[in-house]
Amino acid sequence: MTSLDYAWDEPILPPFVMLTVKGAGSSEIVCSMNDFQDSKQLYYENFIYIAATYTFSGLQEPSVRPVASNKDAAYGELVLDVSPKTQRVVLKKKEPGKRSQLWRVLGTGMLCHEGSSVPHNPHKPSPRSLDSCMILDIAGLAAVTDNRYEPLMLRKP
Repeated sequence: MTSLDYAWDEPILPPFVMLTVKGAGSSEIVCSMNDFQDSKQLYYENFIYIAATYTFSGLQEPSVRPVASNKDAAYGELVLDVSPKTQRVVLKKKEPGKRSQLWRVLGTGMLCHEGSSVPHNPHKPSPRSLDSCMILDIAGLAAVTDNRYEPLMLRKP
């Protein structure tokens, strides 16, 4: 919670303040400063992209082996995306706001894929259950048992 001392610009007007969260699903509320209610809450989704950082800057750490010598890949701005037809998790160029590239971190620490969830009204809190989302996982146990690579996939929690 953040607080900020404020002196009214117009002390003769009613003490109301409008709070707004800008973004894809912007939300706003009007609060009376004489009767501030905890029940008035501002809701917004805080989605993330899961990015291959090397592809955003072209810079790499000295101990990291380059994934490609191609200059296009170094500046390709690649993020995890999910193909709607195959549900495969792949790297694709970042497209701002594309739902198949957006993820949420659940309270349990799991990464939930936004594009496989039903869209909802951002102006209302959503009682999203674990059953209604698909999470990021590995396809098998080989990566754990014998150090082989396994593709990423979506699964029910």
